[in-house]
Amino acid sequence: MEVKQLNNLEPTLRKNPLFGILNDTQLSELLRVSKVNYYKKSRPIISQGQPAKYFFFVLKGQVKLHLISSDGNEKIVKFVNSHDTFAEALMFLQKKYYPINASTTEESRVLSIPSQAFYNILQSDSDLCLRMLGNICLKMRGHINEIEMLTILDASQRVARYIYNLMPAETCNGDSFSIAITKKSIAEKLSIRPETLSRILKKFEINEVFSFGNGVVTIHNRQRLSEINLEHCLSIA
Repeated sequence: MEVKQLNNLEPTLRKNPLFGILNDTQLSELLRVSKVNYYKKSRPIISQGQPAKYFFFVLKGQVKLHLISSDGNEKIVKFVNSHDTFAEALMFLQKKYYPINASTTEESRVLSIPSQAFYNILQSDSDLCLRMLGNICLKMRGHINEIEMLTILDASQRVARYIYNLMPAETCNGDSFSIAITKKSIAEKLSIRPETLSRILKKFEINEVFSFGNGVVTIHNRQRLSEINLEHCLSIA
């Protein structure tokens, strides 16, 4: 992809905290050495043990971060959605190898940014480093909230909160939206047994809160789902 086309990505990148604090010159400099890659569904992006030369920004699609245990089982760590980054922590830690695998869950477009190029920009601007530190703290808070969800909330509460966070803001009763995640993957992410997840989803459907099937979530009672989420947020505040 030509540099001119990459520069068209600037408005999208500026919505992400990692790039939003860069000035025009810094962002243009970074885009000059970056590249866009296209991946079909279930294609690997990085592998555990591979040299960590890049970090990534998902322009479109979804990426699954996962580990493979010694017995060959997959453990999903996180799903990275459009307009979010992954593997950037390795840049700050100056780690040489990726400790995790990343692959697409759907057809995706991913921007690869050379870690050393970004690191050099930070080294040359101390004020930028301080602003970056603030953004990292905010992102860490988000991860802490996710840990709290897994350790404090029960299985039903985790499912309700997960669906609520995926739901588009403008969703009304009767509206549907697609998610490119299987029930098995959701169960793994929320640390719930697949059969337990099936029972929980059936319960929410019977109670006419929402239903989920074939990759599509239909909201039946948005207010009730919002109330459930608020109750859970207050319980861990």
